[in-house]
Amino acid sequence: MGMIGRAVTRATVWAAGTFYRVERSGPQLPQGPLLIVGNHPNMLMDPLLVLGAARRRVRTLAKAPLFELPIFGPVLRSLDTLPVYRVQDDPEQLHRNREVFDEAVAALRRGAALMLFPEGKCHFGPALAPLKTGTARMALSAEEESGWRMGVKVVPIGLTYQHRQRFRSRVVVGVSVPLTVSEWREAYEADRPTAVRSLTRAITQGLERYTLNLAAHSDRELVETAEVVQARVRGLAGWRERVGLRARLPRLQRFAEQFAWLRAADPGRFERTALSLRRHRRRLEWLGSGEVDVPRRHETRRVVRDVVRRCALLALVLPLAALGAAAWCLPYLFSGLAARLLRPPDETVATVKLLAGEASFPVTYIGWMVLAGWLGGALAAVLAALLFPVLGFAALGWAERCVEVWGDMKLLFRIYRRPKLRDRALAQREALAAELDAIEADWQASGAGRTTARETAS
Repeated sequence: MGMIGRAVTRATVWAAGTFYRVERSGPQLPQGPLLIVGNHPNMLMDPLLVLGAARRRVRTLAKAPLFELPIFGPVLRSLDTLPVYRVQDDPEQLHRNREVFDEAVAALRRGAALMLFPEGKCHFGPALAPLKTGTARMALSAEEESGWRMGVKVVPIGLTYQHRQRFRSRVVVGVSVPLTVSEWREAYEADRPTAVRSLTRAITQGLERYTLNLAAHSDRELVETAEVVQARVRGLAGWRERVGLRARLPRLQRFAEQFAWLRAADPGRFERTALSLRRHRRRLEWLGSGEVDVPRRHETRRVVRDVVRRCALLALVLPLAALGAAAWCLPYLFSGLAARLLRPPDETVATVKLLAGEASFPVTYIGWMVLAGWLGGALAAVLAALLFPVLGFAALGWAERCVEVWGDMKLLFRIYRRPKLRDRALAQREALAAELDAIEADWQASGAGRTTARETAS
């Protein structure tokens, strides 16, 4: 890997980790030969986030057409990326995958880490797409050729985004327990296709541990609302607590399983529950509660005091934040403008914003240093180089806290104007929580919940 490739990769990985609020979960990746596999809902952001979680040098595989692009091609070659030839791109090039396969196996023998996305495409379906078997075949073939002494491991890394396209949204990067390929030796020697499918299923289960798999896209709103209701009623989170996605994900997954079961077992009950959840969500949205819930009457005065205190703190930091916003507003706006003008597919929007920002922010940074040097000399340029990143992060933190405070203020104002609406929302929350508890009990009684628990434990 060339110096330019390493520098570009590190800068881009860091930028992706800044674009989102990354919540990492799971063990550190082991050393030695490794196949890292991930789900692929978000174009370039997915490999960047996986690289950030890996914390070791990783050689990637990418579809062959990317090597022909003006910017991507040279960067991919400098990173020693392996091309993958797909039938939908050029059927006549499929024979070249044999060479790629052999080169990947040779890299594993040297102790390298390879990154693959075995869904075979970038997509944002409601659930994981069926995995291709190439990862399992590659891992098992490498072990067999080494006499089962290589020690190849497969590590599934699941990615779950809160809002893929939104700057500073949350994403969970979950590292599953490594799978030791040699454990499939006996099965592989007895029946190769069956062993390949078995390892592929194990990889799928590793990805499912940290991904939200829904029966339909519309269920996302339902499971998120149900999780907010149940977490507040059961005391798992305070009404104003903005819980991280990593903590919420197991509860969201559980509701996804329950609603998939309920839709099949009792469609009428599912529709009634879905309607109630949507009504409750619309009421919360009108009140302005956002990621939080509605306070009870006795909590209102304490919340007002807290909002006043935080407003005072924001006012103190405002001059610094205003300077940072003024310094960096142009590249920030340019990133959003690029996405609106280019109108990329949904799964590529975040990538376009990231690349536009990675081009415009350094130019702006250099421009401020040159201007400072021209006006005040070398010392001023050095001070600008140190100060402007601090101003940018100050503006970013101030804006995030301001959004939270503004949301609380809007919520307090609206429940002050419409106290009966707050009372109805609280009553509806209790009724929904009771219905959700009943659904969970029926789900468990049906045996589906026990089956899920066994699969998770295994």
